[in-house]
Amino acid sequence: MNDLFATLSNLPGWQLALAATWLLLQAAVIPSLPEEVVITTMGVLWSQGKVDFLTAYAAVLAGLLPANSAAVLFGGLAERGLLRFGPARRLIQSDAVRSARAAVARHGRVVVAVTRFVPLVRGPVYLACGASGMTVRQFFVVDGMAALVQVPLLLLLGAKVGEGAGSLAEAWQRVGFLAALLLGTAATVQVFRTVRGRLRKPGVT
Repeated sequence: MNDLFATLSNLPGWQLALAATWLLLQAAVIPSLPEEVVITTMGVLWSQGKVDFLTAYAAVLAGLLPANSAAVLFGGLAERGLLRFGPARRLIQSDAVRSARAAVARHGRVVVAVTRFVPLVRGPVYLACGASGMTVRQFFVVDGMAALVQVPLLLLLGAKVGEGAGSLAEAWQRVGFLAALLLGTAATVQVFRTVRGRLRKPGVT
C-alpha cells in the first residue's frame, strides 16, 4: 500500500486526473470505489499541490456524468425489452428500482437533483429514470446542474480533510474514515425508510 501511495505521489497531475476519470467511468459497468471517495481524494491531491482545482473538477465531471447517463440508457433499454437476458430483467424489476421508479413518477427531475447528494441510492434511481421514460438528454441536464454544485463541495471537503496530513497515505486514511461515516449514515437512513415503508403497508403491524 505504501508503494501505491508513493507511486501516486510521483504521478503528474494529468495522469491523476485520467485515473479519476477512468475510475468513475468504469463504475458504470463494475462498481468499485464510491464516487465520493474518488472526488474527495482528488480534493486531497489538490490540497497537496498534486493537481490543480480546474483539472480535478474537469476530470470528475468527465467520468461522472457519462457514467450516470449510461445507467439511464441501460434502464430505458431494459424497460423496452431490448435487453432480454435474465440479470437485466431482474435488475430493472427489483424492489429498489420499483420504489425509485415510483419516486421518479411523482417528483421527476427533483429526485435526480436530490439523489446527486445522497450516497448508495443513485444506481436504482438512475435505472428508474430510464425505465420511466426520461431521456438521457433530460437526465444529463439535471444531473449536470446538480454536479456543478456537489462536485466542488466534495473537492473542498477533500482539501479540508487533507490539510495537515503528513503524507498521502495519512490523508487517504482520513478520506476512508469520512467515506465510512457517510456511507454508514446513508445505509442507516435507507434501512429506516425500508422498514417504515413496510410498516405502512396494509395488514402489517
